[in-house]
Amino acid sequence: MRIGLVVDHPKRDLPGAVMLAYQLARRGVSVALVPMYEQAVDVPRLGLDALVVNYARAVNLDLMRSFAKAGLALYVLDTEGGVLAEKGGNSPPAMAAHIKSSGYADILTGYFFWGSRLHDAFLETGTMKPEQLHLTGCPRFDFAAPRWRTLLDGEPRGYLLVNANFPLVNSRFTGKPGGEREAMVRAGWDGTYVDRFIADLKQVFASYLAEIDRLAAARPDRNILVRPHPFESEDVYRSALSRHANVLIDGTGSVLDRIRNAAAVIHLNCGTAVESVLLGKLPLQLEYLNTPTTAGHAALPARVSRPVASFDELLSAIDHIERETEAFDFARVHAADIEAFFHLNDGQAAERVADVLTRAPTSRRPYVSLLATMKGTRDEPSIGQIIKGAASAALGSAVTERLRSQLNRARRDKRIAPSIVQPLLQRIAAHDQASPSQYTARRAHCAMTGLPLASIAIEHAH
Repeated sequence: MRIGLVVDHPKRDLPGAVMLAYQLARRGVSVALVPMYEQAVDVPRLGLDALVVNYARAVNLDLMRSFAKAGLALYVLDTEGGVLAEKGGNSPPAMAAHIKSSGYADILTGYFFWGSRLHDAFLETGTMKPEQLHLTGCPRFDFAAPRWRTLLDGEPRGYLLVNANFPLVNSRFTGKPGGEREAMVRAGWDGTYVDRFIADLKQVFASYLAEIDRLAAARPDRNILVRPHPFESEDVYRSALSRHANVLIDGTGSVLDRIRNAAAVIHLNCGTAVESVLLGKLPLQLEYLNTPTTAGHAALPARVSRPVASFDELLSAIDHIERETEAFDFARVHAADIEAFFHLNDGQAAERVADVLTRAPTSRRPYVSLLATMKGTRDEPSIGQIIKGAASAALGSAVTERLRSQLNRARRDKRIAPSIVQPLLQRIAAHDQASPSQYTARRAHCAMTGLPLASIAIEHAH
């Protein structure tokens, strides 16, 4: 059995994908980690039985229909399925309705859910058959569970971690003006609401920067690590905060590593408040900066955090951080607010996903089509998609991806290298008391031509 896992943003999603790949490989499955930007040209050359994609949205519906038409079993394991809105395009009822009305329900074999809230919405809407809906949790959070936590960088450093969450108004990837607004509207949000939300978010972003600047000046003896969202530009943070010797702006590495090494996490409406609770680190929400619109957009991060009502209260909480942490009821917060959206913190999400995938029957020949690669796996490809497909078919996507990433920084950030995957894969195996040398990660090759691909092949040599 051969299964592909689409990886959107490696910094955020790669560890969880490697964890799932490990669980599949130990069950005898050959796994391919497929960069999201290369799935249209790589998937037809990997000889897959099933593909697990990173989301089911309008932007990739035509591509998914082409995969399904070819007979490939399609599953969704959404990389952003936990912190959901109460209303609007990514509320549970709206997501369930979208899958049902868009046609996705007709082409998907299964859907994996981070938590019961979204799973129940699909059931109540009759979006798909109950046996196609799988409550598993998300593998990337397995590392926060006690079972796997020692795989994180466990050297406590005691800094204050400031996590940012403003890609909508400080995008790293969308060069087109208004591109993020268009994406939200396409995802089902009302345009008038989006305009109001973006206007408020710009105001809140400016206030957030000003407060971190004040904090750095008021507590020069406290080291502060500012971590922009993976989809944010870091330039504005450097411009606003670089004058402070106690501030480091660094978005590299795993956010779980950074949280584990922090004294506390400062944020505003950021989903990493959940990871903070999972790892036993106090999340401090700067509630006094919120507007009614930004506060209502995604309420979960605020509910799982210690709210801060003023700058003076922030300073007091920081000055007494050990006492504040001891007083915070992490277990109650998880049971009351996190479990419904993120399921169990038991480190077994990847195992549950792997069990579903390996139980699924494979009654057809693996999907292989060089013609599909040439057309970007679309019935009516654009000229650009044809050029990309032809170049990839002739040279291999490992070559074309490298060339394109030299011209586009966003694509460079989304490349996956065996040199990154192999050490993590073997660390997971060793931690699980398996033989690390039996697990390999190498550049995948085309099943027809042997050309090197952008995807990474993971296997267990029994």
